[in-house]
Amino acid sequence: MNKKTFMAVAAAGVVGVSLGWVLSGTGGHTASDTVASKPPAAQGDMAQNTAIANVLIQASPVDMQDVADVVNVSGKIALHGLKVHQISSRLPGRIDRMAMVEGSSVKVGEPLAWIYSPEFISAQNEFLLAKRTVRTLNHQATQDLYEDAKVTLEGARNKLRILGASSADVAQLEKTGVAQEYMAITSPINGKVTKRNVDPGGYLDTGSSLGSVADMSALWFLGNAFEGDLVKLKEGQAVNIKVTGVSATDTYLGKISFISPTVDPQTHAVVVRVDLPNTNGFLKPDMFAKAEIQVGRRQLPVVPRSAVVQDGAESFVIRQKDDGSYERMSVATVPANDIEHLAITSGIQSGDKVVVEGGVLVDRSMSNAVKPNAASQVKP
Repeated sequence: MNKKTFMAVAAAGVVGVSLGWVLSGTGGHTASDTVASKPPAAQGDMAQNTAIANVLIQASPVDMQDVADVVNVSGKIALHGLKVHQISSRLPGRIDRMAMVEGSSVKVGEPLAWIYSPEFISAQNEFLLAKRTVRTLNHQATQDLYEDAKVTLEGARNKLRILGASSADVAQLEKTGVAQEYMAITSPINGKVTKRNVDPGGYLDTGSSLGSVADMSALWFLGNAFEGDLVKLKEGQAVNIKVTGVSATDTYLGKISFISPTVDPQTHAVVVRVDLPNTNGFLKPDMFAKAEIQVGRRQLPVVPRSAVVQDGAESFVIRQKDDGSYERMSVATVPANDIEHLAITSGIQSGDKVVVEGGVLVDRSMSNAVKPNAASQVKP
């Protein structure tokens, strides 16, 4: 044990002894009675130890400040429901090739899969036949027959588009006059592939899903608010969100876009949805996050963080009474105006005096003072 550690332990021991003398007045005696009953040498030791305790233990009145009234909501990051697209097949066929890889970035119009479908080949041949018919009747038929042939050609062109062929595919077919064996299924948006449902060689029915692509430039935060906080929340409120998987100093700004009209019967919480920009791309779905929603300001007692002691799930402070004795007070805290202080929402009030240094030592001394003296329990 080095000298510094030894001195710290010795000081803690002295403080504990001193506080024990002050806090363990038994038989109805006050601290002064205890001192008077001690021999002169003991009285001198106690005075010296008490002086040391007064140096290490500091108490001061709480400071009332105007603090932001904040509602804290825990939740997770989720995909933006309006920016997710299912990639589905508009006709039955067999997947020949796949370019969809989960997590890969894709651009609008980029081919994701190639499907072999007799229906698509038949539709292309119908278009080519209608095209030749229009070319033939342009010189050899009446005006009515020519107009009917053009309507048929336009219908064949629309059918190809309905089946999923792009305008470029139709233009290429019209230029070359050769039906393509495979039809490319393309991405409708810029984004990332979030899911793939089939592999090459798989068969698709009309409407079957190949997977999904999501635009990750904007996401949702989905949190659970307590019933008691609902009166403070409304759509359009600004929200500061801190994400566990990102730097603790980074804060994302969003707005409440939806508050559920129903309450979860098991948790009695209400879902709150926040629209959240993801311009830097750091946010990922299912990341844990915490939202801080400022709903106003209020006057609260403010103490240094060192005054608040954590004991498991309980937070407490040591309050100094008017007679100089101490008591432990459970408190609920919220962030204050700076990181070095905490605001107290319950447990203490204006005018209270709390221990700001040495609270743990006082608490331990009080705990030891109420424990039975083992020596006094020994029967003669």
